[in-house]
Amino acid sequence: MAANQEIQVTKLFAEFVSKADVSLLTPTVVAHVKEYLLDYLGVTVAAAHSWESTEQILKAVMALGARTGASTVVLKGNNFLPQYAGLMNAALGHTMDFDDTYTPGSLHAGRLPASTVEDAFGLALSKAAGSMQYLENGSWNKRLHPGFAVHDAFVAVSLAEAGVLGAARPFEGSYGLLHAYTPRTEHDLPSLVADLGSRWDFIETALKPYPACRMTHGLIEVGGRLGQEAKGREVEKLTVSLSSPNHIVVGSRIPNKLHPANIVDAQFSAYFQLAHAWLYGSDTGIEFSKRLGDEAIHKLSDKIECVKDDSVKGFGSKLRVQYSDGETKDVDIPFPLGEPEHPFSRDRVEAKYFSLVTPVLGEAKAKDLKNLVENLESHSVSELLQLIS
Repeated sequence: MAANQEIQVTKLFAEFVSKADVSLLTPTVVAHVKEYLLDYLGVTVAAAHSWESTEQILKAVMALGARTGASTVVLKGNNFLPQYAGLMNAALGHTMDFDDTYTPGSLHAGRLPASTVEDAFGLALSKAAGSMQYLENGSWNKRLHPGFAVHDAFVAVSLAEAGVLGAARPFEGSYGLLHAYTPRTEHDLPSLVADLGSRWDFIETALKPYPACRMTHGLIEVGGRLGQEAKGREVEKLTVSLSSPNHIVVGSRIPNKLHPANIVDAQFSAYFQLAHAWLYGSDTGIEFSKRLGDEAIHKLSDKIECVKDDSVKGFGSKLRVQYSDGETKDVDIPFPLGEPEHPFSRDRVEAKYFSLVTPVLGEAKAKDLKNLVENLESHSVSELLQLIS
């Protein structure tokens, strides 16, 4: 503990952020950035064009006077205030639950003097919040969480630049982020700040192959394959094993998970996602949203049991299939598709991108946008924004 207290995490982060330069990025890191950007553009363009919450969130932002600036919101124009453009673009990127996912979490900041970054971190601490209570009724809070984070980042930076004093040691302090928002009593601060500038944890971020909670992805992939193999065979029972934390989120046998009536509940239901994949395949994109009342899905969901199994780690799962003819099949799914141990290929990333963008922008513009991202070093941000504003 004494050693931890000597490590000034906030100061080290702030100094790194203020001095970070593109020269630190290796070709591998640059390639990942482009891949993540392409994926982000795909899911954001699709959500901005047509999703159930988009127009309502935009209407609320407009009512706050957001359209008096010069920042771009994807497909909605280039005259937004930056904090509201940030809110919209981040919310849109998360709206379909089809965006990238990184289990341990991440930290982001802009390029400012180190002291200003420290103040911004300190001010942002007071906005560090979030809740999974949206699972109670499938609310849209979840889609707004990253939007709130980006909006509040702009506000915190603006306050810091104006000289507003932020809390010192917001990460490691007695009432800081690590103590307030993690269950551990001991924190490995040395590993948190080790190798800044050479270790890029974000490249472990997984791209999502399916627009649903990550905890269901292994079941979707395997369920889709086994369902195709089992055409015509009667299923007696499907048993899903999940870690205790994941079971709470997607496996509780409660009405809104067993037979979800809205999109968010369906995305957070191991029952619905497994049944849907088994019956209709795993590569159906957002088509699940049109099948919430599907009787065949309801019937198969009733045959699914989700159990807690603490031998299952991370986003892994296990599936036992019992057929009516007596055959039983067990499948261990330690890593869902998209994790470094089970990677999502570049071809599939591009296929996902085109499936989302081409129906909105057309084939030619979708290709232009992809080519720009692939040659990002030769283009400006303005050129990118012109294609998506």
